[in-house]
Amino acid sequence: MIKAVKGTFDILPGDVETWQAIETVVREKMSLYRYEEIRVPVFEETSLFARSIGEDTDIVVKEMYTFSDMGGRSLTLRPEGTATVVRSFIEHSLDQQGLPRMLWYMGPMFRQERPQKGRQRQFHQFGVEVIGSPLPVVDADVMILFEDIASTLGLAEIRFSLNSLGGERSRKAYLARLMNFLAGVEDRLCDDCRRRMKTNPLRVLDCKVPGCRSAVHDSGNMPKSVDSLTAEDAAHFDTVRNYLAAADLVFEDDPFLVRGLDYYTGIVFEVNYRGLGAQSAIMGGGRYDNLIRELGGPDLPAVGFACGIERLILAMKAAGTEIRADELDVYIIDMSGCPERALRYLTLLRRSGISAVIGYLGRSMKAEMKTAAKYRAKRTLIIEPEDDKVSVRDMEKSEQTEMSFDKFFYMMKSSHSYEK
Repeated sequence: MIKAVKGTFDILPGDVETWQAIETVVREKMSLYRYEEIRVPVFEETSLFARSIGEDTDIVVKEMYTFSDMGGRSLTLRPEGTATVVRSFIEHSLDQQGLPRMLWYMGPMFRQERPQKGRQRQFHQFGVEVIGSPLPVVDADVMILFEDIASTLGLAEIRFSLNSLGGERSRKAYLARLMNFLAGVEDRLCDDCRRRMKTNPLRVLDCKVPGCRSAVHDSGNMPKSVDSLTAEDAAHFDTVRNYLAAADLVFEDDPFLVRGLDYYTGIVFEVNYRGLGAQSAIMGGGRYDNLIRELGGPDLPAVGFACGIERLILAMKAAGTEIRADELDVYIIDMSGCPERALRYLTLLRRSGISAVIGYLGRSMKAEMKTAAKYRAKRTLIIEPEDDKVSVRDMEKSEQTEMSFDKFFYMMKSSHSYEK
């Protein structure tokens, strides 16, 4: 028997309704906030991710699905969405249509890492990228958007973790202080972190090895990036925090938060949901003011976030959010002995926008009623042997009435139009 590849999974009936509910809410909120959807390929030239994410990051070094095509080009399944959206933005000169451009996307991503709860090798994200505005109100607004989506999905108590890495001057000053600190604990760091000290010291702060966490995070001497911010960067960070407070968003400062991608500058943020264990982060993002220029585009600031849908679903389950399939308008039980008549009724209902299902197995009335209840049908339509005669059962009230199909059809069309 052939099974799904390790790190991938099937989304089956019963679970897919939750995915559909999330997708519906995301689309509705993106429309409300006037974001434009963009759909980009699932694979790109490998150099795009190496240049944007960072050649020394774990994603590029260990986790990407990279292959050569028949022309010998190195291609990679996208491990995240921002770089691909930025590539498309530059290639199609989207800045020429006015700024800022507020873009959103949704789809699968791929990373070759150890599968665990909430983290698979094929996973799914939705995210936003706002390109063209340096103002701190934009940073706050993308977080407000996510909070709106999360609360609509039943996550009423989410908390944002914030930090600021600052611009080039701030980062340079911080890296000098960080390197002095790391030199004093180098003998306690893992081999990867000793290498990271020479290539990208910020990655040391993101290490999950217990010994490194103890040496770095538990030290009272580790410098904080916010202490090295220029006056301009500090003002930006403070303004974002003031906007969030004014919008009643719950947040806390996290001096260890650096995110796992090299393109971030300025503010970075995450949402972690309690009860999910080690994989508690469901959303992360920040400002990346240099990335578009570094990839060959115009010098434009940008900010965005990405949310992992699998982890979002785990958080929804932990919060007790229940997603159920829509109720069925009509379940048809054919007792007429004339399947052509039953199929005609079914087709008329569906073409009028009334959801309807017919029992195809020819079972007993009792068995069909159980199936109608499973579908959460509002009404059961029993087609009687007499021409045009039906029995209509209100499933909630347990009341049954005989009438002509024409009368039932008119009643359903009228009530359906009223409900809309």
